[in-house]
Amino acid sequence: MDTVPGTIQLRSVDSVDVTILVDNSIDLFLDSEAHAVRAPRGEDWVRGPKLRAEHGFSALVTLRAGGAETRIIYDAGLTSDTLSHNLGVLGISLRDVASVVLSHGHGDHHGGLEGLLRGVGRKRLPLIVHPDAWRTRKIVFPTGAEIRLPPPDRAMLAAADVEILEREGPSLLFGDSALVSGRVERATEFEKGFPLQWAQGSSGWEPDRMVWDDQYLACDVKGKGLVVLSGCGHAGLVNIVRSARRSTGVDRVHAVLGGFHLSGSAFEPIIGPTMSELERLRPDYVVPGHCTGWKARQELGRRMPADLESSAGTRFHFA
Repeated sequence: MDTVPGTIQLRSVDSVDVTILVDNSIDLFLDSEAHAVRAPRGEDWVRGPKLRAEHGFSALVTLRAGGAETRIIYDAGLTSDTLSHNLGVLGISLRDVASVVLSHGHGDHHGGLEGLLRGVGRKRLPLIVHPDAWRTRKIVFPTGAEIRLPPPDRAMLAAADVEILEREGPSLLFGDSALVSGRVERATEFEKGFPLQWAQGSSGWEPDRMVWDDQYLACDVKGKGLVVLSGCGHAGLVNIVRSARRSTGVDRVHAVLGGFHLSGSAFEPIIGPTMSELERLRPDYVVPGHCTGWKARQELGRRMPADLESSAGTRFHFA
């Protein structure tokens, strides 16, 4: 596992599977298609354990190259047991997971870490995290309502003997085949972070709109292009995709998946420019989930025919 200075030479993979373990929605009527294998519907919709949805995100990323394979967990959902519950329903074991990547420090992406670590059952599991993920934060809505955003539990991670790898810059996994971006450069005029966010500083609460710990996971599928996975997209979806292309030198974007954070009154005004720029970037497939929002999903479906619906339990395959 290397920290990457300068230009990134990303080794291509033969295939990548992204299994959505936790997401905001489940749709049992979705049909499998070329790139999306849906979760089994089951014979009885009442009896037996069922997949759960919640306001959170987690994905299992399986990379294959030259006969070798690795598995990475990207985020862990919101509540303590939804991720572990869904893993059980899907029959997925985590015994051979190589590492965990935290997209950023919000609770809807780290809340299931304790259950995840019990499922892995291995000491010194690497956890890649940006240093700002440890900040204590809150969201202050225009109404004055507040939601506290506690950081990951360091004491719990220490008790689980997790190997915490703090990285401000990019890192490479799986023989230089998977890129964890680290801090993403903000270049667009319209993607301005998370204006509702505050963080505790030395003199009390202070604005923390940029969410500098937001980081994506990317790989280059041989002959197809980049597959980019975003947890929430606080850096901005366009900034994220541009960063992946610029950092790796790979221009073609095969797929973009995850949370794009275009939901709510603070972000709906940037749906239009985001879609226009995304059309220029021309990804082959777009899979909006988590915090993308229903208005943005509708616009994606209208403007990008290759839009695929996310749903907890779905495995997306790109090869």
